Formats: sequence, structure tokens, C-alpha cells
Amino acid sequence: MAGAEVITAVGRNKKPIKAGDAVKYVNSDTVSRVTEIKKDEQGNVWALLKSTELWYREETLELAEIKAKETEEEVLTAEELEERFRKNRETMQTFDLGKAGGGGAGG
Repeated sequence: MAGAEVITAVGRNKKPIKAGDAVKYVNSDTVSRVTEIKKDEQGNVWALLKSTELWYREETLELAEIKAKETEEEVLTAEELEERFRKNRETMQTFDLGKAGGGGAGG
């Protein structure tokens, strides 16, 4: 789409924010990548964060000095979740507390 307007947000610390930048939402310290920036009818600039999939006003964001997590969340089916839970339960049942040793004052 030729001639599309590129919108740059201006963060709380007056530094420009563009799509792809890592930012921190100052009210909760959420750190994420900006996936999209838009301007509404009133002229407010909003940034969409990848991790929450929510829109945030530009003045509530600042460039992050740390890297945002790049990993995608793992999506599991109900069967995969059940299998994972079953394996964890089996592992916990085989753990022997008697071999854990003690630091008590017993005799």
C-alpha cells in the first residue's frame, strides 16, 4: 500500500517508539514488543503490545532497556495437558520424603 502513513508514538520519556521496539508499560512493568501503532479520531496514539494483545496510550509506555521475551507461549490440547499432568503426578508419587534427610533436633 503505497503512501501509507507511518505513525511513531512518543513515549513517556519523550523518546520515539516504533513497531518492533521493546517497551515497558509503566503501570505494571509489562515488557513486550510493539506490533502495531495507530492514531484514533481524537488524535491519540496507541501501541499494540504483543504479549498482552492490548492497546496502550503512548504516554504510558517507555522504551525498555532490557530485551522483551521472544518466546511464544506453548499451546496445548486438552489431551496434552492431561498427559503432562499425569506424568507430573507420577513423578511426585515416586518421591520418597524419607530419603530427603532432616535438619531437625531429633535424636
